[in-house]
Amino acid sequence: MLVTFLDFLALVLVGLVIFRQNEIPVNVEACRVALRRCPPGHPLHSTCLSNLANKLHDRFKQGGSLSDLDKAIEHYRAALKLYPHGHPDRPTSLDNLVNSLRDRFQQRGTMSDLNELIELYRAALILYPPGNSDRPTYLNNLINSLRDRFQQRGAMSDLDELIELYRAALLLCPPGHPDRPTSLNDLVTSLRDRFQQRGIMSDLDELIEFYRAALILCPPGHSGRLTSLNNLVNSLRDRLQQQGVPSDLDELIVLHRDALLLCPHGHPDRPTSLNNLVNSLRDRLQQRGVSSDLDELIVLYRDALLLCPPGHCDRLTSLNNLVNSLRDRLQQRGVPSDLDELIVLYRDALLLCPPGHCDRPTYLNGLVHSLRDRFQQRGVTSDLDELIELYRAALILCPPGHSDRPTCLNNLVHNLRDRFQQRGVTSDLDELIELYQATLLLCPPGHPDRSASLNNLATSLRDRYHKGGILSDVDEAIELHREILEFCPPDHSARSTSLNNLATSLQDRYDKQFVLSHDIDEAIELHRAALELRSAGHPDRSMSLNNLATSLRARLQHFKQQDIMLDLEEAIELHRASLLLRPPGNPDRFMSLTNLAVSLEDRFEQQSVLSDLDEAIELHRHALALCSPSHSDRSMSLHNLATSLRVKFQQRDVLSDLDEAIELHRGALELRPPGHSARTISLNDLATCLQDRYHRRGVQSDLEEAIELHWAAL
Repeated sequence: MLVTFLDFLALVLVGLVIFRQNEIPVNVEACRVALRRCPPGHPLHSTCLSNLANKLHDRFKQGGSLSDLDKAIEHYRAALKLYPHGHPDRPTSLDNLVNSLRDRFQQRGTMSDLNELIELYRAALILYPPGNSDRPTYLNNLINSLRDRFQQRGAMSDLDELIELYRAALLLCPPGHPDRPTSLNDLVTSLRDRFQQRGIMSDLDELIEFYRAALILCPPGHSGRLTSLNNLVNSLRDRLQQQGVPSDLDELIVLHRDALLLCPHGHPDRPTSLNNLVNSLRDRLQQRGVSSDLDELIVLYRDALLLCPPGHCDRLTSLNNLVNSLRDRLQQRGVPSDLDELIVLYRDALLLCPPGHCDRPTYLNGLVHSLRDRFQQRGVTSDLDELIELYRAALILCPPGHSDRPTCLNNLVHNLRDRFQQRGVTSDLDELIELYQATLLLCPPGHPDRSASLNNLATSLRDRYHKGGILSDVDEAIELHREILEFCPPDHSARSTSLNNLATSLQDRYDKQFVLSHDIDEAIELHRAALELRSAGHPDRSMSLNNLATSLRARLQHFKQQDIMLDLEEAIELHRASLLLRPPGNPDRFMSLTNLAVSLEDRFEQQSVLSDLDEAIELHRHALALCSPSHSDRSMSLHNLATSLRVKFQQRDVLSDLDEAIELHRGALELRPPGHSARTISLNDLATCLQDRYHRRGVQSDLEEAIELHWAAL
């Protein structure tokens, strides 16, 4: 027996000595022979199994025959069974089986091999307790295999085990260890996977703490700082969406700002970084309304717009974001520069939205409203001109029958009316009337807006009548007002207004012709009817009192002496009542003071009662006090007072009255430069007063000045 063993041992030793790489097949056969000579139970059986497995594994590596690998694995398994726990060769045997199984798994991807690998790695960890130098290697191998299986099957138990293993691996890499960043990254990746699978908040909380720790390891200037920032940002954003903790949003914003600093202009990630910060700031703004967030948003949107030059596919979106934020700030603070910028942005957006683009109406509407706001705030006429052109263009897009045509017409007429009131251009008024006529066609009898449409047209015709004196305009306006009145029965809320409008138009026609006395009679009756509907406390009562008084005064010249006085007396009482309803501070007080003064002067002319003249002068003084140097009616008020003082001088011969009248006429003349419609009147009236003073005092300069003024008036 001893001789047989020695012979075998000699054979094995010879085989080891003569082994070369190109002699693997010979060695495999030799190992098989050796294995046959050492059957189970033989003390060298495990060694022979391992040797044969090694040679088969080597031959697989050389030739790639999977059958060699399969046989090697069988022999490795058999050998491992012969090495119980505690045997000095068990680790090597375990390692051999692991390597061959890993090779076969890489070749075939058989899950049973991966499962066996994992069990073997678990067994290996038992052989390498904490502190053993080989433990990290096997720990890493088990981790890799579990990760492969999780990726293939998605078993949560594998992920749970992975996380625990990553934690154990992290303990082997204290701060400062070169592998700590990798180990930390593996753990957080698995925690993130589990959070995404199960939504366990404790995993997310742990992730955030790890990402914070990782960020500390990447100070400013570190190449991995941007990635670390993004990881922490993503996890905080997830927790914010789950729990809505305000402090997470605040931290997110700080991190986004840091990330943006790492992405200067030209950096490929700058647009994304900008967008992230913008979204977080917008969320906080919507939650808390902090104005500083809105300011920062606007700065960022401007920066984003610079990244989208003309031609960039995202330019319109970027413009829209900036527009929305500027509009919000404008509504909150009303900063004029924001409105100016908005208008420029709307114009840029419109260039990107040609006719037919789905967003064109939105930006066109925004531009229109912004121009309208600026015009109302500053009165810039170019804004009004642009508005009108935009509304004209909009009207072209809404032909007769289009559902939006009434709105487009309405917008255009409102702005044309504003421009006409500012500049008095007849062409605007003509266009207005044409548009109102077109609008009226859209409102046939029975339409709810017909009354308003009739009134708009009538008002514009009356304006054109005042400007051009064409009787057909006032005739048409009267007919339109008559139709409006038919829509206003006695209990209608707008009846008093309709009565007043018809009366005013009738008086306009009477004032032009002075022959249709029935117009003024009807106007007076209509004003009386309107006044009855405007009892004490009605906001328009003072206006009705004034209008009736004015109509009565207009009728004076067509009546006999006694009838004149009846109308005049009533007119004075009506003006007094109107004045009482217009106390100091009322915008119509000036008109009431002037009208009462003029009516008192009329009565003085009829009855020569000096108290009427004195009262008229006092009323004119009060009226003048309401006219600042830039007031549009100041020249008229100066002229009225001067005229009354001259009459008083003629009655009482007090030179101070004449002196004051001359100074007042001079003041009126200064406000009526060459070209003014009333300049000739002022020249002649001043000259007449100077003549009066010359006759009273004989001062030659007064006469010479009077002559010059009369010549100037010619």
